[in-house]
Amino acid sequence: MTVIATAGHVDHGKSTLVSFLTGQETDRLAEEKKRGLTINLGYTYYEYKDQITSIVDVPGHRDFFKNTVAGFSNADAVLFVIDSTQGWSEQSEQHLKALVGLSKLNIIFVFTKLDLKESNSDEKFLIDKVSSIKNLNYKITKFDKSSTSKSSMIEEIQTFLSTCTSDYSSLWIDRSFVIDGIGRIVTGTAGPGFSVDNIIHSSSGQKLEVKSIESVNKEYSQENSSQRVAISLKKSSGPVPKRGDLLSNITFAISNHLFIEVGTENFQKIKKNTMKLYAGTTNKLVEKIFPLNVNARSYAVVRLNEAIAVPEGEKVVLHNIDTDEFIACKFIMAISNNSLIKHLIKNSRDKVSHSNLVDLLYFLPFKYDDSFFKVGEVFTNKSTLDQINKMLKVEVESINKFGIQKYLYQTFFVEEDNIDSLFSNFEDILIKENQIRLNSDTTEDNIKTLELINTELGAELSVPDINLQKFDREVIKNLFLEDKLIRVAKNILYTEVHFKKIVSIIELLPNIFTIGEFKSLSGLSRKYTIPLLEYLDSKQIIKKIDSEGTREKLLS
Repeated sequence: MTVIATAGHVDHGKSTLVSFLTGQETDRLAEEKKRGLTINLGYTYYEYKDQITSIVDVPGHRDFFKNTVAGFSNADAVLFVIDSTQGWSEQSEQHLKALVGLSKLNIIFVFTKLDLKESNSDEKFLIDKVSSIKNLNYKITKFDKSSTSKSSMIEEIQTFLSTCTSDYSSLWIDRSFVIDGIGRIVTGTAGPGFSVDNIIHSSSGQKLEVKSIESVNKEYSQENSSQRVAISLKKSSGPVPKRGDLLSNITFAISNHLFIEVGTENFQKIKKNTMKLYAGTTNKLVEKIFPLNVNARSYAVVRLNEAIAVPEGEKVVLHNIDTDEFIACKFIMAISNNSLIKHLIKNSRDKVSHSNLVDLLYFLPFKYDDSFFKVGEVFTNKSTLDQINKMLKVEVESINKFGIQKYLYQTFFVEEDNIDSLFSNFEDILIKENQIRLNSDTTEDNIKTLELINTELGAELSVPDINLQKFDREVIKNLFLEDKLIRVAKNILYTEVHFKKIVSIIELLPNIFTIGEFKSLSGLSRKYTIPLLEYLDSKQIIKKIDSEGTREKLLS
């Protein structure tokens, strides 16, 4: 099966053409029949040589534009209807811009109402208009309901459809309703790779319990083309899938902050106007846009009034409601890391220009070019890894105070699941217990410096504060990385010798002990006791179990 949508100005003959091809009326609502125009999406199909082609009949009136774009969302091709008596009209222009923005570039232009005396199918005007549209696959045909051969026209459409391909594997819900005795039904256009084995409701991240799934009154079977489907759901206590929700076989990130690539030079001029973002069968109000420049290409962070899930690489459209302009965009990724959001907004306000997208984001959800390689579930390049490696060594002491996971998440926007893969690229650094460790042999300089520090600190646990700046910076850094030096608090520095004494004291205490018991056995003042216990907590040697500071030993 292949799915095609209609497009064109209101009353140019879209529903008439669909009825001619299928023998069915798609205007099913009483209001539609009364007003003689399509308001909601209509669905029908025709058969040709044992093949089924579905048609989504969309409204042409500007008041129902959100339904129009929803109809375009997963169509493989478009029947673009032009009234030959009126020519190119307001909604004709609007629909073409939306289709180009969504990369719906397989279009059959159909001139209608050729039986009327004033008809004029201005093909030259149309060809001149569309000839500059990149990657447009189109043909021009004519329709007269009194003389056009139905079989010939269907064959002409099918021949054109054979040149169209689909590669998406998701499903945007365009209807959600309840049938008495059956239950909840959702419908949409399923991509060629859509599987019934693991259907995930992206808005909630939950797997849907499916009773059955049909395509044009037959049991759905996965094919290499898109299909109109109806999914019957089992009764569930979870969220109710609604129109505009995304169904897929994998989990997508959901956020109200989207990072997008923008395909227009006019973006800077219209960013302050009232705008909506259209993706699939959903649309959201844009609260704020932050433009970014990367190597002469335009990107933006878009903050929406509500969080959504969008498939990677999905074509979306920004609609400037004030000027009725359309901006073609490509979805890059959802952003939930607040540090990354702040970083991007600051770059936007400072109007910082970058030579490469990875210089701005550090890690991308796709392979930017051949120099990129995978790190966990994301991609980066050697330059970024070298930058991170250098920063880890320079900032080692401050990083280890609050943990490598937090540092990487806030500074380089690395998710916890990708950290192990990241460190597999560093031969000289490893992580242990959320801390940075130097993966190298102790050098002679390190040993000599450590001996000097040990002598100055003395053997007692109440060590004096010393100035480390008089020692070689690289040596001190290495000693911290190797756990030879341990910074417990701003004015409390221990060596590994002191730390071994502290651990031996912990071993002598009962499994559950108080601050007073530790203080008494160690002979330390409160100045040392509290920071030291908190440090031992962070190393998972002990664990605080109540508000009084009572600890439990975790040592085996």
